[in-house]
Amino acid sequence: MFKVVVVQPWGGFGEAGEREILERAGCEVVLATPKDDDEMIAATHDADALYYTGAISRRVMGSLDRCKVIAQSAIGMNTVEGVDIATEKGIVLCNVPDVFVDEVANQTMALLLACVRLIVPLDHFVRGGDWHARAPRETGDVHRLTGETVGLIGFGNIARAVARRASGFDLRVIAYDPFLPQAVFDAAGVRSVSLAQILQDSDFVSVHVPLMPSTHHLLGAAELRLMKRNAILINTARGPVVDEAALIAALQAGALAGAGLDVMEEEPLPPDSPLCGMHNVVLSPHVASVSTWANGERRRRPAQEIVAVLSGLRPRAVWNRDVLERLNLR
Repeated sequence: MFKVVVVQPWGGFGEAGEREILERAGCEVVLATPKDDDEMIAATHDADALYYTGAISRRVMGSLDRCKVIAQSAIGMNTVEGVDIATEKGIVLCNVPDVFVDEVANQTMALLLACVRLIVPLDHFVRGGDWHARAPRETGDVHRLTGETVGLIGFGNIARAVARRASGFDLRVIAYDPFLPQAVFDAAGVRSVSLAQILQDSDFVSVHVPLMPSTHHLLGAAELRLMKRNAILINTARGPVVDEAALIAALQAGALAGAGLDVMEEEPLPPDSPLCGMHNVVLSPHVASVSTWANGERRRRPAQEIVAVLSGLRPRAVWNRDVLERLNLR
């Protein structure tokens, strides 16, 4: 019997069928709520698998003596340290890059449309009885959508889904992703351009890259200065990809028309953040991946990945792909 340690389980573990998936495969399921690395190591050092969406330190990774797979219900793996250690030990790291594609793409478009059509401030005006005085036809600051250009930074699954949605609004789509072959862009009917061209030519810039050392503050003051004054920035990726202080400064100076943010550098966003007082900024609390279906699937998928690896099969998604060279997964 394999021992699967579920760390910091959400709500009632098993409500979405995840416990049944593990137990049907002959796994012993152990729930753990460690408060620090010492307790984490004590709870997981002899586990065959970890089901956990949270931070894993290099120390914890190095302590795993029997572990074969760690499965997380997330796209980004920036909270997992010691990926090299996992690969050396033959531990497969699984994420769920496909579960939230539609939800995040839809939220991206929702934020873009809300910014363009001033949905949030107009709602407030109507509720406040300010029907005529602040109408968009009088303020004159409603951004055009049709025929404009949206630039996608990163062109993975979510960005490609955004591109399909954007085409339905007759938006011109360009994208930057130095890690993909030209054939991927050609298949999507999207032009591949440089990061500088994304920033300079786009009316809307949407961020879709994982958070890694190389993408931390990928968009800082210098990059934001390249954008059009009437451009809108959308971020549904990770907050630290954008230098938030630089973004605030650009918005305050009128160097950008607005922003739609589902992610911030500090979460929860402090109530005294200048972003909270900006009528041209639309905020949501890191919920782009949320839907009734996705909430259940994000709980089932890590269990399925664990069962696959423990059964000697290749899982659907592997973050540290080099580990596959060390293993004989079918």
